[in-house]
Amino acid sequence: MIRKPCVSGLFYAGNYEILKNTLDEIFKTTENKIPTKSMEKYNITAGIMPHAGYVFSGKTASYTAQKIAEDGIPETIIIIGPNHTGYGSNVDLSDSLLWKTPLGNVEVDTEFIEELVKEDHNANINELAHIKEHSIEVEIPFLQYIANKQNKTFKIVPIIITRQEKEICTKLAKSIKVVSEKLNRQCIVIASTDLTHYEDNETAKIKDEKVLKTIEDMDINSLINEIKEYDITMCGYGPTITAIKYSQLRNANKSRILNYSNSGDAYGDYEEVVGYASAIIEK
Repeated sequence: MIRKPCVSGLFYAGNYEILKNTLDEIFKTTENKIPTKSMEKYNITAGIMPHAGYVFSGKTASYTAQKIAEDGIPETIIIIGPNHTGYGSNVDLSDSLLWKTPLGNVEVDTEFIEELVKEDHNANINELAHIKEHSIEVEIPFLQYIANKQNKTFKIVPIIITRQEKEICTKLAKSIKVVSEKLNRQCIVIASTDLTHYEDNETAKIKDEKVLKTIEDMDINSLINEIKEYDITMCGYGPTITAIKYSQLRNANKSRILNYSNSGDAYGDYEEVVGYASAIIEK
C-alpha cells in the first residue's frame, strides 16, 4: 500500500519542479548549503522540525535538514508527529510500504515497525491515524531533498502520538532504542512540532523561549511543567519528549536551537502567530 500525500498542493507545492525550486530557494535564502557528501559522523540522535506550510515554517525547518545532511543521513529516520485529526489510539504506526510525495516515494522500514509493535505495548499499526495527518508528511520532502543531493536513500518509520503523556513517550523512546540495537539500525528521531499557537507576537515569544530553554537543557519534566503552568499550546510536545529521552538513552547531551521564527515573519500579521523552531541533539 502507498500512503498518498494529503497536503500536497496546500502546505507545499504538488508539482515536482515547483517543489524542488521552492526547496532550492529556501536553502539558498537561509544559506543552508547542502554538502554533496556528508562527514558521516552520525552524531545527531534527534532533530526538531516545524510542520506548517512551507511559506511559514519552511525556512526554519531547513536548518535541521541541513545539519543532518552535514552529519550523515542514517538508513532509518523515525518521524514522530502529534495527532491533529483525532483518529488513532496511543501510538500509531503506518502499515504502508511507501509514502509518496511530489519528489518520489520513500520506503517504510516495515521490519522496524513490526519489532516496535512487539516491544511497545502502547504501539499499534493503524493507517487511519496517518491518512489525513500532515505532521509527518511535511517533513519528508526536506529529507528527500538532502538525500537526493547526496545520491542517498533512507527509510522512514512514521509514528503518530495521540496520548502525549510522559510515560507513553519515554516508553516509546526506550522501545526505539531497543529495536534499533536489535536490528543494528543506524537511525535518528525527528520530532515534528509547532510551538505557541495564535497568541500575539510578544506573548508567543515569551512562551516559546520557556519551551526552547527546556529543550536546550534536555529537561523533560521542566518542559511538561512549563506547558502546563503557562498554558503553552505546543502541539508536538510528546514527540519532543520522545526525541529528548531517546537521545539521553543514546548518551547524546548536546542540544542546540538552530532557528526560531513565527508565522508573522512570513505573513506580516503579528496579532495571532504560530511559533516554529528547529533544533538538533547530538553526541
